[in-house]
Amino acid sequence: MLIKRIVCEVDAANAEAFSKAQSQWGALSHVNGFIKQAGGWRKTADGLFSAEIISVWENREVYEAFMENVHDSIYEENEQKAVLLSIKVTLYEEDESFIYDLLHNSDIRCEPDWTVLKA
Repeated sequence: MLIKRIVCEVDAANAEAFSKAQSQWGALSHVNGFIKQAGGWRKTADGLFSAEIISVWENREVYEAFMENVHDSIYEENEQKAVLLSIKVTLYEEDESFIYDLLHNSDIRCEPDWTVLKA
């Protein structure tokens, strides 16, 4: 399995717009090799908001095909880029227990509208 951890810094004025854009990733549910995506907010010490999103893929090959063929159209359509201060992406090839720990972090307030499941 491939796990993608996305951490986005957003200022308070754009938190609602970011959340709305993040809830528009439903097209993932029909992408070959996609398994699940979920995330939420973590308040940072400097007063900014940190959005953390975890997506799970069957393997690196299907993830790379998604990045090459689908990602940019979803990202551009929901205009999420306009509200980001920064974004950091980390990829892991790990087992299910690692995924569980990432998705059930008590420091993160989960946003149900951000969850996407395979169709």
